[in-house]
Amino acid sequence: MPLLVKKGSRTYLYQSFREEGVVRTKYHGQLSPQQIQEHHKRKEDQDLRKQHYQQMTALLNDLDTVRAVHDVIIRAGLLGNNQYLRRSEIRSLNNAN
Repeated sequence: MPLLVKKGSRTYLYQSFREEGVVRTKYHGQLSPQQIQEHHKRKEDQDLRKQHYQQMTALLNDLDTVRAVHDVIIRAGLLGNNQYLRRSEIRSLNNAN
């Protein structure tokens, strides 16, 4: 991930990398205003993708919870009618023997 460093009115680009287990930083030069805008746009897009991923993960977790509750409700309703579910087949408790 590029690192922007602002010194005074100028902005410089550095890139960190690992070499033989040691973190090093390489200077890539001064950036133009257009390059700075592109960098900020990429950063915003990346943050937005990360936020969407977290939201989708939370929704999927909520969906799993709803499915589990739904299954319990279905089983409770069947038991109330002296039935149960086995291998996607509704069976009567009277014929369980």
